[in-house]
Amino acid sequence: MKRFKKALKIFAYLLSGLFIMLFGLVIVLWLKSPGTTDPIVDANGKDMPNSIASIEKVTLGDLEQTLIIRGADRTKPVMLFLHGGPGSPEFIFLRNTNSAIENDFVMVYWEQRGAGKSYSAEIPVESMNLNQFISDTKELSELLAKRFGKDKIHIMGHSWGSLLGILTAHQYPELFYTYFGIGQVCHQYKGERISTEWAKEQAVKHKDKDAIEALGALRFPDSLAGSEAWMDYLPIERKYVMQFGGGVTREMKGMWPLVMMLLEAKEYTFGDKMNYLKASMFSTKHLWPEVINTNLFREIDSMQVPVYIFQGIHDYQTPYALAKDFYDQLKAPQKAFYTFENSAHSPLMEESERFNSIVKEKAVESE
Repeated sequence: MKRFKKALKIFAYLLSGLFIMLFGLVIVLWLKSPGTTDPIVDANGKDMPNSIASIEKVTLGDLEQTLIIRGADRTKPVMLFLHGGPGSPEFIFLRNTNSAIENDFVMVYWEQRGAGKSYSAEIPVESMNLNQFISDTKELSELLAKRFGKDKIHIMGHSWGSLLGILTAHQYPELFYTYFGIGQVCHQYKGERISTEWAKEQAVKHKDKDAIEALGALRFPDSLAGSEAWMDYLPIERKYVMQFGGGVTREMKGMWPLVMMLLEAKEYTFGDKMNYLKASMFSTKHLWPEVINTNLFREIDSMQVPVYIFQGIHDYQTPYALAKDFYDQLKAPQKAFYTFENSAHSPLMEESERFNSIVKEKAVESE
C-alpha cells in the first residue's frame, strides 16, 4: 500500500508539472500572438515615412474578411496576393522567406473567405464555391485600385490561388496590369495522377518500404469522388510527395517548419493560430471538388492581360510538365514561362531573389 501511495504521489507531481508546463507554453504563445504587424523600418530601425503596415477588415460578398497590407512605399504598384490551399494563407511563410518583395510593391495579403484570420464558424457553406471567390476577388481588386489611386492593380496567385487568379483575370481583364501564376493549377485531376505516379516511382527508387506500402494501398479517387474520398487520399499522398522533394519546397520534408512559423507569427492572435488548421480543412472540404473538376485547357485558351508563370522543375503538387503544356497553348498579349531549377512548389520562397527581380521587371513594363 505504501508503494502504491508513493507511486500515486509521484504520478500526481508529474501530472502537475506537465500541467504547469503546458499552461506556461499557452501563456508564452498568447504573448506571442497580439494580432498586430510590425512597422516597416529603414536600416537604422526608424519607421519609413511613406510605408504601410496594417491589418484591416473589409467586407466582400457580404462577409467580413481580413487583409494584411505591407509596403515600403505606398505609391508603389499594388500586388494582390492570392494564397494557396484552398484555405492556407501564406503571409507568415512569405514574411520568413521573401519579405523583400515589400520593397517593390504594396503587398496585399488577403486571407480569403473561410481561411486564416477570415475564418468563422458562421460562414455560409453555400458561399464556399469558386464563383463566389471570383466575385470576392473582383470586388477586392476594385476597392484596392480606388483606395491607392491606381487605374489597375497586379494579381499574383500561388497554387490554389493561381486557379482563382487566372480565372478572375480572364473574366475581368480591365482590372489588372498583369497576372503572375506560381505553381500554376490548370487540370488538377490529371496533375494528381502525375503526382501519385511520381511518388510511387520515388518510393521504389529510394527502396522505401513504408512509402511503397502506403502508396500502393491508396485508391485513386475517380473524377466524381466527393470531398471525403480526397480528404482521405491527399494527406498520405502529399506526405510522400513532400518527403521525396516535390512538395511545398524542395528541402522541406515535413510540415513542422511551417507550424513553427505559424506559432511565432505575431500577426495572428491565439485564436487565429488555433483555428488555422480547422479553417484549412473547412476550405479544402468545400472547394476541392471544384479544384479537381476545373480544366483550364478547356476553359481558357487566351488571356487579355500579360501572363507570367513561375514553375519549380521539382514541383509535383502542381506538376511542372502540365503547367508548361497549359502555358504553351495559351494566347496572351505578352507571356513568359520561367523555370526554377532549384525549386519545387514555391519558387517565390525558394529562389526569392530571382523571382522578385523578374516580377519587378514585368510589372514596370506593363505599367
